[in-house]
Amino acid sequence: MKILPTSCALKPANTLAPWAALLIALLLAVATSPAHSETADKLYIFTENYGQFNYSLQGRGFEHKPEFIGGTSTDFVKKLLTEAGLPYRMKLRKWAVSYDRALTRPYYGVYSTARTAAREELFHWVGPIAQYNWVLFVKKGSNIRINSIEDLKKYKVGGYKGSATTAFLVEQGIEVSTLPNDSVNPRRLNDGFIDVWIASDASAYQLAEDAGYPNIERAMVIRTVDMYLAMNKSTPREWLDKLETAYEKLVAAGELKLPR
Repeated sequence: MKILPTSCALKPANTLAPWAALLIALLLAVATSPAHSETADKLYIFTENYGQFNYSLQGRGFEHKPEFIGGTSTDFVKKLLTEAGLPYRMKLRKWAVSYDRALTRPYYGVYSTARTAAREELFHWVGPIAQYNWVLFVKKGSNIRINSIEDLKKYKVGGYKGSATTAFLVEQGIEVSTLPNDSVNPRRLNDGFIDVWIASDASAYQLAEDAGYPNIERAMVIRTVDMYLAMNKSTPREWLDKLETAYEKLVAAGELKLPR
């Protein structure tokens, strides 16, 4: 048998040049990466179901188009975007999703967002567009009396995960049992799993009514807070300036009135 010299031995058929292997790897990475339809030719505005400010007109937990999203804040934000002459897409999602998109992606914004000290440097703020109160609720007829935040250390407090109200209490040293769905908290309050529910007067009464546990009463108002359209800070300055100018024009024209 004649043996071929080592230098003449046939290479395996699947051996590729280094550059070819790298090219295939890059193509595979692109092919398997998540597809994103977002481009830099428009704004992406997100919101949630929240009281009279923003909600699905179809009673759903999500919406893909602005014509299916209503509310006082929504109406104003639509006017704002039209006045600014900026193309946009508007979607309604859970709060955590909407907030995270605006926090991490240029051209994204979220409303109605409470402007707090903890969030101050995270966004570019356009507004205010609405106001609401942070309220401590107890079960109706309860003998619980709350005169200060310090009093909460004696009770079991429930809240909404990721909300500004909950974050504020935690910053004050109050332990809060949170849930990703705030509509469960009225039942927890009714059944004694929590003593106090931290929420806002914009949504609490409707949530309690819809959950079938409307027997809540206000124990203490913590503070009144302005809400804004919170834009990602990496959005082009020119676009943010257009929003600011449009906001000033609409307010001057009487298109927005906030209780003071």
